[in-house]
Order: sequence, then C-alpha cells, then structure tokens
Amino acid sequence: MSDLGQPIGRITGVAKPDYFIFTFDPSRPVKLYDYVVVEMREEPPGSDEPVTVKVVAQVYSIERASLGLSPDHPWPVVREYTLPLDLDTPRAAAKILGYRWQGRILRPRSAPPVGSWVYRAPDKLLEEFYAVEEPRRLHIGYLISRPSVPAYLDIEGLKRHLAIIAATGAGKTWTSVVLIEELLRKNATLIVLDPHGEYVAMQRSACRKAREFCGRIRVVKGHKDQEGDTLYRVDVLDLDGSELANLAGVPSNASRIRNVIIQAKTLSEILAKHVDKRLGGLPWIKEVISLTLRALSDTKTRSGGTEYKYNLFATNFTNELLREIRDTMRLPREAVDRLRQELTRDSTFNQALQQLFSTLARSPEPALAALRYISMLEDIGIYSTSTVPLEELLMPGVVTVVNLAGLPLPVQDHIASSIMRRVFEARMRAVRGLPGEQYRYPVLIIVEEAHRFIPSQGNTRTLPVAVMIASEGRKFGAFMAVITQRPSRIDPDVLSQAQSQIILRIVNPRDQQAVRDASEQLSQELFENLPGLNPGEAIIVGPVAPISMMVRVRERVLDYAGTDISLVEAWGRSVSEASVIRRIEERLAEKLSDLMGYPVEPDRVLDALSGLLGVDIPRNVYMRGLKLVASSRVRVYRFDPRDVKVYGQAAGFDVEVGLGGGVRKCDCGADSTEREDAICPHMVAVVVQAIVDGMVVSVVPSAGDTSIIDEL
Repeated sequence: MSDLGQPIGRITGVAKPDYFIFTFDPSRPVKLYDYVVVEMREEPPGSDEPVTVKVVAQVYSIERASLGLSPDHPWPVVREYTLPLDLDTPRAAAKILGYRWQGRILRPRSAPPVGSWVYRAPDKLLEEFYAVEEPRRLHIGYLISRPSVPAYLDIEGLKRHLAIIAATGAGKTWTSVVLIEELLRKNATLIVLDPHGEYVAMQRSACRKAREFCGRIRVVKGHKDQEGDTLYRVDVLDLDGSELANLAGVPSNASRIRNVIIQAKTLSEILAKHVDKRLGGLPWIKEVISLTLRALSDTKTRSGGTEYKYNLFATNFTNELLREIRDTMRLPREAVDRLRQELTRDSTFNQALQQLFSTLARSPEPALAALRYISMLEDIGIYSTSTVPLEELLMPGVVTVVNLAGLPLPVQDHIASSIMRRVFEARMRAVRGLPGEQYRYPVLIIVEEAHRFIPSQGNTRTLPVAVMIASEGRKFGAFMAVITQRPSRIDPDVLSQAQSQIILRIVNPRDQQAVRDASEQLSQELFENLPGLNPGEAIIVGPVAPISMMVRVRERVLDYAGTDISLVEAWGRSVSEASVIRRIEERLAEKLSDLMGYPVEPDRVLDALSGLLGVDIPRNVYMRGLKLVASSRVRVYRFDPRDVKVYGQAAGFDVEVGLGGGVRKCDCGADSTEREDAICPHMVAVVVQAIVDGMVVSVVPSAGDTSIIDEL
C-alpha cells in the first residue's frame, strides 16, 4: 500500500500534463479547491532515469452524473424514478500543480496514466510542497481548503513588485496590514502612502497589542492639524508658479488669478535669491500680493496715462517692499540700498511687476482671490522653504505611514510623487555611490488607492515616477506594492510590472479582465474563481509565491481604520455621545468659572480653555478631545500645583500639559518645545478630565512664582 494511505478515487477520464479527470468514492467525498496527489514516473532535470514522483493537483470542478436520469427525460419519468439516489457517478477535475524535486517545484512533462489511483494530499506533503525557507518566508495565512497548512510568501518575490487587488470589503487593507507585520519582523524599511488615514491606527495599537512593533510605526503628517510624529514639508522654491496655482486648486480657466500667483511667485523667488530663502515661502508670496494691492490703491487715485500710472505703481510697490524686508529681516540701510539697485537692474523682476499691474489694472478681484487660494494652501502647513530630511521618512525596521487624509487630490498627488521620487533617487545614489541624499537599505513603497495616483487615463505627478520605479526600481532596491479595488483604472504598464499579485474577491467584469491581462500566471481555472472568493480569501500568483495558491489570510495583530461600521450602533451612539459631550461642557463651564473667578458659559468653554493653556485650540482638536473624555479613554495621573502642570494619558498616549503657556508634550509627537502652537486632542482630553474631576485647584504656581496667566 502507498504511504499516501487509502485512495479516494481513480483517473477515469481525460489525463493531460496539466490536468486530469477522476472518479471518486462517494463515501469519501472531495471538496472544491482541495488537494489530491497521484504517483507517476518522471525524469526530472539532473536524473539519468525515470523516478516515481508525487504530483500535487487541486480540484477545481466537481460533478455527479446519474446513471438513469437525464435532463432530457420528461417529468413523468423523473417523477417515477425509483433507483437509489447514491447510484450516480461522482467526478472531479483537478489542475496539476507539480511536484517537488531538489527544492524546486517542477511540472510533469507527461500525463498521469489513466487508471492511476488518486489520493487525498496529506497535510505534511502540502507543507513541504508550499514550503519557503525560514529566512525568506512571510506568513500570510493558510490554504483555503486546509486551514492547518500555513501559506508563506517569499520575501525575495517583492523585488518584482506586488499588487494587492480586491473589491471594496474583500479584505485588501487587512491583507496589507498582515504583510506589513511580517515585513517588520524581517526588519524591512517600509513607507505607506495612505490617502484615507486608515493605517494611522497601526501606531496607536502597536504598543498595546504587540510589543515587538512598539516604536516601529511612525506617522508623517500631510496636514499640520493631524496627529503624527513629524510634518512632511515641501520647499516652495522647488515649484514653479503654475504648479503652485494647481496645488492651490485654482481652475485652469481662471487665467487672471493664476497669473497673479505666477508673477507673485516669480517676485518672491527673486527676493529669496537676493536676500534670504525665507522670502520665497507662501507668507511672502501673500505679502507680495498684498503690497501690490496697496500700491494699486494709491495709483488709482492719480490721473495720468498708463505709463505714468505704472511708474508710480512700481515706485510705490518697491518702496513698500523694501520697507517690509528691512523691518522683517532687520537689514541695515546699506543692504537695503544695494537691494534696490539690484531689483532695478533685474529685468525678470520688472517684467513680473508689469504683468501684475496689467492683470490687476481693471479690478483687484483676481488678487483677492489669489490670496484666498494661497491661504488655503498655507493652512495645510507643509509648504515652506525647507524639505523634511529623508532620515525622518526612512528608518531600518520601521514602517512610515504618510497620512494624506483630508488633503485635496492635487496635494495628495504632489506629496506622493515627491516621496516616491526621493526614495528612488536616494536608493540610486546609494547603489551608484553618487553624492546627495542617500539611503543604504532597500525600500518597499506601499501605494494605497493606487488608481488615484497611477491612473490609466489622465496625468498625475506620481504616474511617471511610478512607471520609473516599476521598470527600474528593482535594480536599485526601490520596490512598490500597489493596492487598489479598481485595477482597470491603473496604468496597465505599472500593473503588468507588478509580477506578484494577491487577488481577493473581484466582481466587476472590467476589473477582472484588467487582472487577467496583467497577470501571466493567472490560469483560467483560478480566474473563474475570483467572483466566488469569500472575504479574506485570496489567490496569490507570481514570484512571491512558491506556486499559485489559494489562501485565507491570517488574523492580523495591528489595527486599521478601514473596517465597516454598524449603522445601528453608530447612529444610536451618536445621540448618546452628543448628550455626554454636552454634559461634559456644562460641568467644565462650572469648574472653569470657579478657577477663573468669572462666569464661563458652555458655548464659551473653548475660548476659556484656549486662554488657560495659552494656545489657540482648533475646534476640531477640541471636539476630538471631548470625545476621548466621553468614551472614558482618559486617565489623569496627577496635578502639580507648583508648576501648574497636568500629567495623564489619553488613548494610550502619555501627556504633560503646563497651564498658562507652559510646556506641552504628548507621545503622539505634539511638543511645544519644538513648535509653540503644538496642541493635540490628547492634551485637551487630559486637561478637561483633570478640571472636571476637580484636580486643578489653582492656575497660579504655588512655589513662590508670582507670574499669572495673562488671559485670567
């Protein structure tokens, strides 16, 4: 008897090198996607004579054919049919996967003989068949039909790029989090471009759920009001005026507004070149526009021809500009006089100024609109006159999540392209030994919602960078994993370069076809199974897998924020949460009134709290802090009356807050010693909880310090 145990069936139909049909014992039924094995003679490479090998196959079709019943029989015959129900022929079709030989999976060159016995593949045989060497393996899950057999990815397969593809709700983000966990265990350098902020929750859960990941997840903020470790910064001087207008959201047909921004940007660049780089930032672009409006206002009251008015405008503008620069930069008179001469001789400066005058001669509205657009862009907080160092983005054994949530699409695209280009160029310099920004270790860039950034139709800043990484990145150790629910909307060249694919459930025919077109290893049998996969089940093909396999993705450890909500619970909770927050504000108003010595109404609590902390608290930060208090996720350790400081924890982050403008620090990254206006919901929550609990008994230091909070 074979060491494979009792046979479950026998090959009775067509047998080819890639599949066979077998009849199985009805008392030992076969399940769809299960694994079977047949023994046959093969002559593997390096062998001088045929040897017996165990060929593994996967069942992809099952049917039962009746001996006496047929769809062609009329109903009276069918109704009177009396033969036992088990007198039929159960048959199955199996796709041949191959056999193991000297550490490799080989496909047979001949067909298994008809009449060969078919066995259920033992778990141990499957473990050996799908094995990946320990240093290289990533535990992604288990075989769908054998939950006791682990499924591993080969980390080396990522060098050919990866795509994770699934319909909404099928488990693509879950799968990517599992992949991130496994890669962190291999000390990989990862960066995630996160347009919805779903991956930020990984950081909050790391220390609580898995100490091995604690401190190894960083969050880079795409907006100054987000939570995170550091704010991404882009040097405005690296942009031209047209790019700046696009990022600010100015419509392409708003030519006068765009021209104001373009010319003001040109003027600020000239100032940055002649005086100081800081004069090239958004505040000074706004200042140039404001000075233009003031100079125009004075010109409009004068009579005379266009040339006279322009000369008067140019003189007024230049005088006001030099006065502002002198006061801001504290320049000596000699430097101001020298700058005046340089600007007078600068033809580009004069041309830009003349363009501004011509654009605004009839109406100041384009300039006012330009100020609004630039102010909205400035409010994001990332556009400055410096760039965040690469060492704040890339660290060995760390995943950096770039939170792009809530940003306009052009800004998301700009940040994504900036980061991807910098990573690629840093790796290229490191490999080639070129001067400039370098990073010594391979990097995997995970692009969530990749169809936004790498579209099949339309142009984005990210698209050419992604194409470059897809075609050239493997040579320099810059790899990419694209994640999408709409593969038909991703650039086909990039998708086809992702030779490894983790494909979960897909139902859209166009998306199914896009996957089929991009994947050389997705067989017809696997392709037909895509719509029938359950959530969390995936087909994995390409170099990242030993051979094409169907798996159930394992349980994740880290949290993410992309799970479906319960409408019943959420709507029910919204009413109760709102009422709890109202009661907190009422109680807070009472306590603040006692502390401050004058009545504080509930609708003025935010203003009073801002005064107490010595910093303007944005309303969204304040409300998030109150929600933490309402959800009982806050602990106050103590209040120190000597330096009027509160210590506590909110949502797992340790906080210390000095009242009256004192030092404020939070483990989430907010720190007033690095940025004076730093404030976060965790700080607000701890202070509110301390006040409501009656722990803050005074806002004046008790150790002889006579300083008093100005706002009180």
